[in-house]
Order: sequence, then C-alpha cells, then structure tokens
Amino acid sequence: MEELFRLEKILGFCEKVCYFVMVNLLFVVSNLPVLLFLVFVGASQIRECLPLFLLCLLPMAPALSAVMYAMNRLIQGTERSGFADYRKGYCSDFLQKVQLGAGQLTAVLLCWTNIEFFTVQVRILPLAIVFILLFAGILLVTPNLYLLASRYEMGNIQIVKTAVTLLIARPVSTLGNLAAFAVLLAAFEISAGTTVLFMGSVYGFLIMFMNQSIMQKLESRN
Repeated sequence: MEELFRLEKILGFCEKVCYFVMVNLLFVVSNLPVLLFLVFVGASQIRECLPLFLLCLLPMAPALSAVMYAMNRLIQGTERSGFADYRKGYCSDFLQKVQLGAGQLTAVLLCWTNIEFFTVQVRILPLAIVFILLFAGILLVTPNLYLLASRYEMGNIQIVKTAVTLLIARPVSTLGNLAAFAVLLAAFEISAGTTVLFMGSVYGFLIMFMNQSIMQKLESRN
C-alpha cells in the first residue's frame, strides 16, 4: 500500500508537469506571429518596426487569458486536460479579448509615439514624464486585464476600470505581478531552453496564485 501511495503521488506529479507543458506549448503556438517577428526581424528592430511588432502581439491577449483560465482551474483542482482547458479559455469571448488586446496595444503605440515626440522632436520634460508614467501603467496593468477577462463575464470598459483600480489600490499585488515577470526573465537568462517549456504556464500560475485572495474578495462583493 505504501508503494502504491508513492506511485500515485509520482503519477499525480507527472500529470501536473504534463499539464503545464501542454498549456505552455499551446501558448507558444498561439503566439507564432511574435516568434516569427523575433526570428526573422529581430528584437533589435522592435523600436523601428513597433506597429508591426504590436500587430504580431495581438494574439497574446486571448492566449494569455487562456493560460490564466487553465491555471485557475488547476489551482481550484477542477482541471481536465491541458488542451481542453486551454481551448475553453481561448475560445470563450474570443472577440472581446481580441478587442481588449487591440485597445491596450493601441494605447501602447500612442504613448510610445508621444514619448518619442516629447523626448526627441520637441523636448518638453513634463509631458514626456506623463506619457512615460502612462506607458508604464499600461504595461503593469496587463496581468490584471487578462486575469479578469479569463475569469469573469464583464464588458471591456468594466475590465479596464477594475484592472486600473486593482493596480492602484493593491500595490503589493502589483509588485508581486512584476516580480513574477522578473523571475521569468531571470530563469530565461539562466536556462532559456528549459524556460521556454514552462514560461507561459508558470507565469500564469504565479499570477493566478498570488491574486486568489483579491479575486475572492471581488466575488464576495457581487
């Protein structure tokens, strides 16, 4: 019985690993456009080809929502298979998530254009600082946007308002989300090959795990 118990634990662990790998593989496949950009154009050309790069990033919105949906099911212990959960999270409200991503990427483009203008063309420091802060905020709010999109049936305007509120009202969670991304980058620098196998799913897991208490408070108010 003891051996059977150990075997069951080993098999359970292997299932979780396979779940992570499957979800991450689907995440990578869903983001082929940005991978092709990085391979054939190069990361050094992002600034010069920013509109094209942002267009290639558009599939990231439903893909990131799908990862967070799958990781939330894993945390809750209601997961099925990695493929089934990812597909459910990806296809559910697909157009809404694409619109949400398009809106965020448009805001990124506008802010960066203004940063370039007020720091290079017409140097006005106060306006440059304003747009730099807006640019940073748009990037920092990303986990909140797609966490909410993956878990609740809300309009995009309500998602944005709630995500910004969480960003400002929960600075500890914001720092935690930023730390999760920093850990991912550090792991990529140490072992890029291994990190690629788990980067999307591990990031989604960390975000969902750290924000469980906030989500529960939001649900208790509704």
